Amino acid sequence: KPAQVLSGHESFNKDVRDYLQTSTLHGLRYIGERKLTWFERCFWLAAFCCSVICAAFFILNVYRKWRSSPMIVSINPENMHLQDLPFPALTVCNVNQAKKSVAERSSLDKKLLNSLCATQRDADIFEDDIAESANWDYTRSFLINVTQPCNEMLAMCLWDSRNMNCQDLFNAQLTDEGLCCTFNVVHRDNMFRNPRDLNDLNLTFPSPSVDWTPEGGYPADAPPDGFPWKPKGIGTNHGLTLVLDANIAEYYCASTKSMGFKILLHNPTETPNIAKIGEIYGPGIEARVAIQPRILDAQPSLKDIDVKKRLCLFSSEKELVFYRIYTLRNCEMECEARSMLDRCKCVLYNMPNSETTCDECLPACNEISYFERLSTAPLNKALIGQYSTILLNRTPDYFT
Repeated sequence: KPAQVLSGHESFNKDVRDYLQTSTLHGLRYIGERKLTWFERCFWLAAFCCSVICAAFFILNVYRKWRSSPMIVSINPENMHLQDLPFPALTVCNVNQAKKSVAERSSLDKKLLNSLCATQRDADIFEDDIAESANWDYTRSFLINVTQPCNEMLAMCLWDSRNMNCQDLFNAQLTDEGLCCTFNVVHRDNMFRNPRDLNDLNLTFPSPSVDWTPEGGYPADAPPDGFPWKPKGIGTNHGLTLVLDANIAEYYCASTKSMGFKILLHNPTETPNIAKIGEIYGPGIEARVAIQPRILDAQPSLKDIDVKKRLCLFSSEKELVFYRIYTLRNCEMECEARSMLDRCKCVLYNMPNSETTCDECLPACNEISYFERLSTAPLNKALIGQYSTILLNRTPDYFT
């Protein structure tokens, strides 16, 4: 049989028909099937085109999402060793912000205390005698002297089931809740750029302080017992145990409508925001707190992505004026101080009082936070009797 010579148009049509007949794409073989009617073939063509359009639409959406947030947040399948992260910092505040015996010592102290405790909001709080007599140094000194000191608040401290001197573990710290006691916070020289001289707070550390940061972790040459301390293990026997004395008889003004303490777990490199998010613990109870760290660890390659897209900052990308380490909390702290300074020409006693950076605060790309699960129960009176010596010879009725 002689070979059939096809024109260019006929050859193209034959190639298209052969492709449609042999293609594995669903529906194409029906478009090139001559036995089907034109209506059936057009239906399959329309269905195939709709499928292509829908696929392109979804692909475009995925591409746009990747362009707007080109990061993947996933759970690291590898376990992290306890020795690579610090035990959380702990801040304890008595909700009573002033001891009655000290607060009623003089009329000036009482008026100044009313302004600090906000027990009165009348305009006569800020009379001329206060404005002239209560300067910054006096106000700060008065706040330190009028608050329950740490050696009275902390009756017993156990770390890793070992009895420790509470004054070695805890330091007094000025917070938005007044003068509080803080454990496992990095040294002030590692937290602030120009730390104030706070000799009157008698700051002590039980072991050498190291420059730990959420991004860099512990230095390679850090001693095993470097501060902030690391957890020794899991469970109550390897954690921190405290016996706290609220000294209810000395209550003068409280930040809440109850008695007890405000306690906050936080990053060791941050100043605590305890007035807003601190947990309240009432007297006469045993509280157990299970701690679960949440670690946000960013790959260094994320630095190549624009900040507006990744929505987080590395410590080297934004320098705070007052704090050495960038965290969202530290940035917000400076912004609050700047806003108050602009409006009132003053800042709270616990805030930075220097020029501040008040641009948009973003989360740090490397952060550590702590979630807690709390369970409480009334104290056993028989147990209180056994430990009466440790509890400063208190009777069981004291805890009810």
